[in-house]
Amino acid sequence: MARMPHARSGERREARKAVAEAERASTEARKLSKTLSRDARASLEALTATARADVRTARKELRDHPRRATRTARRAAARLESASLRVTASGDARRKAAADSDAKQRAKTIKHRRVQAKQVRKMARSAAFRTIVSSIIVPTDREQAEADLKRFEQLGDRVAKYARR
Repeated sequence: MARMPHARSGERREARKAVAEAERASTEARKLSKTLSRDARASLEALTATARADVRTARKELRDHPRRATRTARRAAARLESASLRVTASGDARRKAAADSDAKQRAKTIKHRRVQAKQVRKMARSAAFRTIVSSIIVPTDREQAEADLKRFEQLGDRVAKYARR
């Protein structure tokens, strides 16, 4: 296709930036999907498949139709961001408002959600580990009673020893 005469270099530059930001959001969404469970991953990939296709289309339209590429890329980035919001269920209102106003923030919000999902998994893993350790290490009531009795007897012996002096 021939280059459109009305497409100025400023529009092309803006289109390149929009496509780059959408690709960044796509990358973050892909990283986010790797950290999720199978069910959540499947639903996120279903939601983001069309958005990724739109990013590829915008990349192809950059030179010939920069306005269309800009619009397509921004729409795809918004779709990726809303899909990540739906899957992770972390709705920071201030961050969402910033993402709605600035396309560059969208990739960052997806990244923040990925980090939050990772923290949740780590916390669950550490809680399970602590439960297992405490069930192994913490004595039963009988063992605790025996240990208390032994300690009490030793304390009594010490007191008796000092009383004899």
